[in-house]
This record gives sequence, structure tokens and C-alpha cells, in this order.
Amino acid sequence: MENINKLEKIKRPWVVAHRGYSGRYPENTASAFEAAIGAGADMIELDVCLTKDRIPVVIHDQTLERTTDGHGLVSEFTLSELKKLDAGSWFSPEFKGESIPTLEEILLQIRGKILVNIEIKPESYESAGPADAIEKQICIMV
Repeated sequence: MENINKLEKIKRPWVVAHRGYSGRYPENTASAFEAAIGAGADMIELDVCLTKDRIPVVIHDQTLERTTDGHGLVSEFTLSELKKLDAGSWFSPEFKGESIPTLEEILLQIRGKILVNIEIKPESYESAGPADAIEKQICIMV
């Protein structure tokens, strides 16, 4: 609530860091979100997909090819398998070894520092079973 109250007092457009500071860091990664906080963003936007073992992870695409060294659908991999992928090198060699974060990891990282807009990707609804399954998981984390 404290962050929301601060935003209500801002008399300018809010700065929302889309997928974190994605112009200078690999999108939807811990480093991109930390940089957005450091740069003074008011809010971050992130995307969530479910893994094969139904863990919410922060990644935009339902496929892995664009932002990792993996191939296939996020929903076809367990969290353990996804954590072995490199989610930074596609952006720049200096980010080699950056991993796909879980939603829980990011929420813990940013707690009390910044507001968050969570976009649940439509594919997650299909793989989650009942339409509200992923929302329930997120509500428990928040």
C-alpha cells in the first residue's frame, strides 16, 4: 500500500519499465528489474508463463528461442530444466549465465521497492487447467 500511496501523489505520468530496463538489459530478468528500480521507474511490467510442473516463470514468449539458448515451449520444460538455460547471452555476452527467473524470485527481489504489473500470458491459462489456477498461485505469492 505504501508504494500505491506514493504513486497517487505523483503529478506526472508514471514511468513503467516494460519487461524491466529492457533497453539495456535482457528483458524479464533479475538484472533488468534491478536496473529499472535503480533508474527510478515507478512500476515494472513483467510476463508470466507456466512451466511443465506448473511453476510461474517470468518470460514473455511461450517459446524459448528468442530470449534463451533453448528450443521449444516453456510449458514443455520443468523449472529445473529451464534454469539450465542461458537467458542473457542473446542480448549481450556480458549477461551470459542469466537465468529465467521464477515469479516468486522476482516478487521477493522487488518487494517494497516498486509496483508490479503482472501480465499472465494466454498460453498459461490453457496449460494451467481451470482458468483461475494461475491467478490463485500468484495471489498466494503476493
